[in-house]
Amino acid sequence: MAGLVNSGPKAGGLVFRQDHEADPYGPLDLRSLFECHYASIWRLLRRLGVPQAQLDDAAQEVFWVAARRLPDIQPGREHPFLYGVALRIASNLIRRSSPDRCSDLEQFPHLVDQRPSPEEQLQHRQLREILDNVLDCMPSDLRTVFVLHEIEGMEVRQVAELVEIPVGTASSRLRRAREEFSAIARRACAALHLRKGCI
Repeated sequence: MAGLVNSGPKAGGLVFRQDHEADPYGPLDLRSLFECHYASIWRLLRRLGVPQAQLDDAAQEVFWVAARRLPDIQPGREHPFLYGVALRIASNLIRRSSPDRCSDLEQFPHLVDQRPSPEEQLQHRQLREILDNVLDCMPSDLRTVFVLHEIEGMEVRQVAELVEIPVGTASSRLRRAREEFSAIARRACAALHLRKGCI
């Protein structure tokens, strides 16, 4: 699903097109942490369901926490630490937002953009919108393991450690999440087919 990732969020006037590899042997400092991981944290928060209007603030909050906990972050463990903070922040924000953010599947046909644009760019934008809407329809516990494993590429044991659940529970949730995602995606495609065909 790598093609579904956008070109990168903006932060502090800079556009991060992709994450840079951190030097595992270099000193850990907030600036390098921010530059290496901001884009991936922003995308993770988006996929976990943080509302668009709150994404930048939520990402910055992750790094405010990192700034306070910098001495506690072990070199080479920056990514799991930041992901854990992002999961907690996303969970708190989603609980405070509307309990039902799932779009009506009948509205999916309106995602088809009729404005003139290159076909590939249009299709990628539509796919990102469909992915976000399908994820919004999933229960948060299933959505979390699905995003971490299927989109972020983490192993099941890593997901279990991050979410603080047994590996068996993570595997079970992942199986259910795949089934849920497929069922919602099929309904979305059926709705899209009414207007332009399933893409």
